[in-house]
Amino acid sequence: MKTVKALAGIVMGTIIFAFLYASVHAETTACRTCEGVTAGSPREVRIEYRDGTVRAVCGLRCAGAALAAYRDKRVEKIRVREHGTGNLLDAAKAVWVIDTGTGAFEPFSGRQEAEAFSAARGGRVVNYADMMAAVFSSMGDRVRDMKPRIGVVTGDDIARHPDCLYCGMDRKKFAFSRVLLKYSDGTEVGLCSLHCAGLDLALHPEKQPGQIFAGAYDTGKLLDAEKAVWVLGGSKYGVMSLRGKWAFETRDAAAAFMRDFGGVPSDFGAVMRAAYEDMWEIIR
Repeated sequence: MKTVKALAGIVMGTIIFAFLYASVHAETTACRTCEGVTAGSPREVRIEYRDGTVRAVCGLRCAGAALAAYRDKRVEKIRVREHGTGNLLDAAKAVWVIDTGTGAFEPFSGRQEAEAFSAARGGRVVNYADMMAAVFSSMGDRVRDMKPRIGVVTGDDIARHPDCLYCGMDRKKFAFSRVLLKYSDGTEVGLCSLHCAGLDLALHPEKQPGQIFAGAYDTGKLLDAEKAVWVLGGSKYGVMSLRGKWAFETRDAAAAFMRDFGGVPSDFGAVMRAAYEDMWEIIR
């Protein structure tokens, strides 16, 4: 009887240990940005905040999305896995290589190793700031390459989404810069600007955007973002961003705006890339 009880205790202890291990393992290995992807890989990035919390993500693009989405949190250090060794490095002190063949960002502890890798693969050796600028630019390129379909808006999007999902801003007040994202799975999100739309797209890489609409600067009418005439920059500050990114229904309306405020003609792909580049400028 004692033997049976002892064995039962061992089995129960093993089950409890396995449950606790699985719980901790799941908590520490699931990417906290895109959810379905596993951290702990050679691309793992750990964002350590000054409040003592740690955010583990599966790669630099998810890290960039997290940094932009939680920019109010003070970052203490960002650690990455060194190429080849898997050792954790301080990302800001690492020597980086942008692999021009694959588009990957590879960290090294020493310049000699980085230059050898670069020479063998045709990469480019850069510092941390230039690497992160390239990461955010590539996030914009991803959105550009998605090619959402052209469509029309039905119903009152402001009534359905009165406040921006991320910053809480009044979308009626910012009708001239608002964005409506419609995903292929049927869900939709209302945002105040391209900046916050970029956050949602970056935080949900597993979701395919079906349609993207943007408010016209002069009329507030929702336009298909791909077909709109865009103006980038100028003297008028953007919404939640450094540079203005304004949509117009016609070239004449865009030209009238540029006569008053400056800026340059653009397209949707270019303004989305600029939105991500401005995210890095804000948080760097």
